[in-house]
Amino acid sequence: MSLEVTWTRRARKLPEEVLSEISSRLETLHQYFPEMPPKMKVGLTRMYDGLAFQSDSGRVKLMLGVHRSRKDGWKYPTFWTIAHEFMHLAQFNSQGIPSGERATDVYALSRLPPELVDDSPSYLVISKRLRKAWGQDFAALAHELALEAIRRRGKGLRTYASWWEDEFEERAELLIRGRPEAGPEPATKCSCPARREGLTRRS
Repeated sequence: MSLEVTWTRRARKLPEEVLSEISSRLETLHQYFPEMPPKMKVGLTRMYDGLAFQSDSGRVKLMLGVHRSRKDGWKYPTFWTIAHEFMHLAQFNSQGIPSGERATDVYALSRLPPELVDDSPSYLVISKRLRKAWGQDFAALAHELALEAIRRRGKGLRTYASWWEDEFEERAELLIRGRPEAGPEPATKCSCPARREGLTRRS
């Protein structure tokens, strides 16, 4: 089912090509989060990279950080930022997905193909050195470890997020040793948890 997007009044003032790019990113990611409602209103936020809200009636509002830079043109939220917020919406609508920001990171990483993990996780603990060196090899490793972490959780490991952090740190260091230099600086991280209006988050 396709995602049905409507825009806030402020968002509708964006150029058509910007709205088209945002819509494309949302539609690309929607398929990996089937639990979330197929309709949402999208608006803009200046303070955060992304925020997701869902009311008790199922209405969804997604706020994204989109802005224009004089030097580099339009800046969009990363696929990762949007996926993190979509994972919150999946949590709201499934009893089987744990809440908490680190859990959100692990489960989002497990769902996305590595090519869409275009930034380091928002809340899992990763050293600054490794965040700066984020690349496709790290994305593939992050995805693989997230799948294994969830398998271990299913077998009773409650510290699966910490397991992911320890394993990623150790294995990523091995990957980075063969690189001539670190990669580019990462994009700004999502700095605020998603909120659900009129609902207490499950633990």
